[in-house]
Amino acid sequence: MKFIKIICAIFMIVISLNMTACSNNSEKVTYKDGYPNLRGKHLVVYVASRDEVGRVILELFKEKTGCTYEYMRMPTQEAVARVKAEKEYPKADIFMGGTCDAHDLIKEEKLSEKYTSKNYDSIQSEYKDKQGYWTGFEVEPLSIAVNKDRWNQEFKCKGLAIPETYEDLLNPLYKGEIVIPDPNTSGTAYTMIASLVQSMGEEKAEKLLRGIKANVGRITINGYTPAQKVATGEYLIAINFLGDQLLVKNSGFNIETSVPKNGGWNIDAISKIKDGPNGNVGKFFIDFCTSKEIGDTLTNISKGMSTREDIKETEGINFSDLDIYRDYDFSKASNDRDKLMKMWNNLN
Repeated sequence: MKFIKIICAIFMIVISLNMTACSNNSEKVTYKDGYPNLRGKHLVVYVASRDEVGRVILELFKEKTGCTYEYMRMPTQEAVARVKAEKEYPKADIFMGGTCDAHDLIKEEKLSEKYTSKNYDSIQSEYKDKQGYWTGFEVEPLSIAVNKDRWNQEFKCKGLAIPETYEDLLNPLYKGEIVIPDPNTSGTAYTMIASLVQSMGEEKAEKLLRGIKANVGRITINGYTPAQKVATGEYLIAINFLGDQLLVKNSGFNIETSVPKNGGWNIDAISKIKDGPNGNVGKFFIDFCTSKEIGDTLTNISKGMSTREDIKETEGINFSDLDIYRDYDFSKASNDRDKLMKMWNNLN
């Protein structure tokens, strides 16, 4: 009997060692031409960046690594809500894009996983989480877009200058002519609210936002649509990110863009969702998204400005030269969200 017990124990040890070896082998990844071979692997991504950004990057990742993928495009707050709702059984590996305060929020709620990318040192220090929970891949300032054709036909004769500041948007002549995203769903509009409160103080910002909201003719679900609505002339003025506006401008639409002095800005970040369904595959995707190759690609497909040290300009614009609110605190914006949304929703 004792001999049988010994034999059984040895057998269990051998099985355990074999399982460990198999597990270790399954995590081994070979490289070819600098890219990991991920054939047979899969990745699920929640994309809060524009659809074409997520699609192009994921297609390139598949082409270079062999990794298959699926993604869902959604506004920032919907992505956050999904990650929170799926806490016990995560369905996605990566949260990509959206405003940085959202990535801070899932970090604080322990829904993301710390990962220091191999490109971490190439990302400028102010554009990455110091603890390694998220990494920025592009930055964008908020901007005011004006349909130049409509302006010349309808408003230039009134002796007005093209709006360049938020205060300019208070003119009653613009009532019903402004389109903005909904801060309840879009990180773009929330960035505007939070940055104004931080830069001006809550009382002054609330007064300014009430005046702007009174002139708003339409509120959209996502942050990109306002630029499109102004490009086609449906509305005169849009507030959203500069990259969105440059994309439609470069498509042949006659719009003028102005980054307001002391305005807000955003870091488009990427986070690995804690306990995602496909293990460490997400880490390779984060490395890919923060590479110089993708940084160069983004300047063409999104018109955002890369966070990498070795990529300085987009469309001749250097982010460091813009007169924006540099002290914008993303963590504070994340913590203040409920309070500021209550303030905005009660404005009338």
